[in-house]
Amino acid sequence: MFTYAFLRHYAETFGLEVWLPSHWEGDVLFENRVHRIIDDDELRLYLNQSIPPFDHIDARMAAVHRFNQRTGDQIEYMNPDNPDEYGRVNVCIDSLCCFHPHIFGKYSAERMRETYFRFSEQVRQSDLYRRLEDRQGTYTVAHLRRDDIADAKNHTNQGYSVLSRASYEKAFRKYGYDPKTIEWVTDDKTGSLGIPSRRYPDHWSYPVGATPVPEVFFSWFPDFLKLMFAKAVFRANSSFSWWACFLGNARVYSPRLHTRVLFHETGRELDVEFEEGNHPHWLCVQGQDQCDDILIR
Repeated sequence: MFTYAFLRHYAETFGLEVWLPSHWEGDVLFENRVHRIIDDDELRLYLNQSIPPFDHIDARMAAVHRFNQRTGDQIEYMNPDNPDEYGRVNVCIDSLCCFHPHIFGKYSAERMRETYFRFSEQVRQSDLYRRLEDRQGTYTVAHLRRDDIADAKNHTNQGYSVLSRASYEKAFRKYGYDPKTIEWVTDDKTGSLGIPSRRYPDHWSYPVGATPVPEVFFSWFPDFLKLMFAKAVFRANSSFSWWACFLGNARVYSPRLHTRVLFHETGRELDVEFEEGNHPHWLCVQGQDQCDDILIR
């Protein structure tokens, strides 16, 4: 969603078209879809590779170069994280677009909510959406991120710390919430936390993402809406709950990351402090990483 937000904003600013290498979950969930899917079969094939020899920027740019040679186009690489490159046209990007203040500072929150990420009529009229919308503003929810980052065998260098449940409970008391009234959302599949996890099977494929699930759109979408429609949210160090909070109207309490502790290296969870607001970055460690709070006007 951060990448898509950048593409939409950049295209609007400079009068460009948006071309994606594949479909994604947003094609199902959102309206105002102005992007197109790359229609050159060879280019699309090479951009969507996930095997190691082709899953890196040099291989993708080589595919773009071959496309230029075949078609006479002149597409060049642009780094969105470099403010000096802002304004170039006929470009391709290979970036999450979620780490630099100069990117966030150009956005309009209203534009993002009402245009880029406005749910489709099909979503808004669904039983799932209406049922959760009817509960809007009546409950407080906490999001506990687990799944792959809490797997001791997962050595993927994601950079996520596993936050302790005790940190949440401390924050409940700090801000005057009764822990017994808090509802929980988690992707934990072990059951060890005593919190029910998602009821629907997860099916995911690269590059399009999650497989649609009848009646709920995607396995994770009920959790997303539950966060979005809450009265208050204690969110995780997760872009999932960051976006749910951004699109909703809840009072938000976010963890402030002061260090990084990888579970597969230490087997240890991280104790953190929460602060009010959705602005703390979900991944970056303050004073350590080259990114800052997410501030969108």
